[in-house]
Amino acid sequence: MKHLFTNKYSIIINLLISIVIISGLLYYSGVEDFLAILSTINLGWLLLSIIFLLGMYSLMIVRMKILLDEMKAKISWIGLAKTHFTGMLLADLTPARSGYLGAAIIMNKNYGIPYEKAMVAILGPQAYDFMFKITIGGIALLYLLNYAMIKDGWIMFAGVAGLAVVLAIMVALLFSSRFLKLFSFSEKWPFFGKIYEIFKGTQEHSNVIIKKTPQLLILLLCTWTFKALSWFAVAKSIGMTIQWAYAEPLFYFFFQPLVTILEFVPTPTLAGMGFSETGGVLILSLFGIGAAQATAFMLVARFKTMLVNLIGVEEAIKLLKKN
Repeated sequence: MKHLFTNKYSIIINLLISIVIISGLLYYSGVEDFLAILSTINLGWLLLSIIFLLGMYSLMIVRMKILLDEMKAKISWIGLAKTHFTGMLLADLTPARSGYLGAAIIMNKNYGIPYEKAMVAILGPQAYDFMFKITIGGIALLYLLNYAMIKDGWIMFAGVAGLAVVLAIMVALLFSSRFLKLFSFSEKWPFFGKIYEIFKGTQEHSNVIIKKTPQLLILLLCTWTFKALSWFAVAKSIGMTIQWAYAEPLFYFFFQPLVTILEFVPTPTLAGMGFSETGGVLILSLFGIGAAQATAFMLVARFKTMLVNLIGVEEAIKLLKKN
């Protein structure tokens, strides 16, 4: 099952496509201007951004622990934290960030958590995350269309539509036995039959998601806040200021969900790398941010997160040694 997320040839192809897109973006923005901005980066603000990111990760881990405890699935906080970072690392390497589901494999192989319970702990909070991103991203898109007079919003509409499809499938897999039966033909197949059985078991435990909805929603609002503040700190680290009618940090509460939606569009890239950055640069241009500074912001935000996610390397190596 792990090969679903770690096919080296797929990763290489996706990496090459992402590099081509980012190279085009750098050429458009001006490499010299881009490097000049990076040379003045404020490390204090960048460190603060990382602290906010770790705060968000901590609450994501709490969400999973709440669901796992409710299902009587025992795993230590440290083990769950390692699992989360490995899942985020895998998400950085896969289209539509699908690699985060690899955290279920880590929980099972390294900590003995049944696949179906691990999937509930992962997909439950993610379903609420996706609903929230679609809602907030949709509001932000309407603002751009009506007030910022964006002329061509197809790339953002594609992101919202793509995430809505992913959400619909995710909810159906969690709660709809009728939808799952559509794939019952695969039950006798060696690989897909195992996945089918996992989701059958997942539906047996999915009631805990409904039961813990109040806690999950409160934690969702907190993770949204931490992510927005992390992006605000990245902006300050490169001296970027957004001029609009409201408090500047509030901008990132809407900008971040709208742009990260593009990471979940199933494109042949590393988690939308290049695709989402292009969308972010286009949006920032509407608020008077130059291409070089906007590109610097998007790439620093991306690679800062990828650097933090390298914490998950040790757990990933442990998994590989067991297989």
